[in-house]
Amino acid sequence: MNLETFAHSEVLAPFFFLIGMQLRNETTHIKQILLPSFAALGGMVFPAVIFLSITSDPVISNGWPLVMPTDIALVMLVLLALGKCVSVELKSFLLALAVADDLLSILVLAGKYSGSLKLTEVLASIGAVLLGALIGKVPLEKLFINFVNFIILPVYVVANIYPTITEGLELSSSLGNSVVIARLFGKVIGITLFALLGVKLFKQPLALKKSELVAGSAFAGMGLAVSIMIANLSYENDSLLNQAKAGLLVAAVISAAVGSLILIITNRSNSK
Repeated sequence: MNLETFAHSEVLAPFFFLIGMQLRNETTHIKQILLPSFAALGGMVFPAVIFLSITSDPVISNGWPLVMPTDIALVMLVLLALGKCVSVELKSFLLALAVADDLLSILVLAGKYSGSLKLTEVLASIGAVLLGALIGKVPLEKLFINFVNFIILPVYVVANIYPTITEGLELSSSLGNSVVIARLFGKVIGITLFALLGVKLFKQPLALKKSELVAGSAFAGMGLAVSIMIANLSYENDSLLNQAKAGLLVAAVISAAVGSLILIITNRSNSK
């Protein structure tokens, strides 16, 4: 069994099953997730609009959904590394946002790529989500969540990114740069704007400081697993596929750095 075996989207079946479970559990707290869910919508629409507006090649623009998903496992690893700089409120906001983000990503997959998905991919993605939502709970749930976040997702990402890195990583390309710009600016603008708008629309207070909201919006620009799956479905050309993956990797690193800097700087200012 080689690394390429784990690059197939069917490997993500446990992840999609977990999404279904989370959807089942979170929808029992509609009021609590309403504002983060609305913010997630902004954080998906704006990157897609920016990506489409700066790409004129129809072959490249076909992959617009890849700039939308957020990788909560990556985000949580960075938040864990930041320790006391991260508030409980920010973690809760990002977790709820990620659930809505995952649901919207699944809807895009089902709508745009239904004809491109193989039967096994349909079962491993949409089918797994439905099964997870139906079951809702599994034994040793915390262990299962850790298995998905720290084994399944990293293995899938590494299996897809490793060839891109070793076969000549293009840190700057038309497609890659478009991905970086769309993800970084789209997530920050979309999530921040929709969150502040949602406060007024839903008459709900924002539990976060505005600096935390902007930092969290930047962290949401970290998206690899589902975005890579979408890239694989969008581009048959190996060169374009590698450019897309490189762009996603660069966007994740920049997003992590920007979000971390905002939290570190604001925490130092507040402690003085």
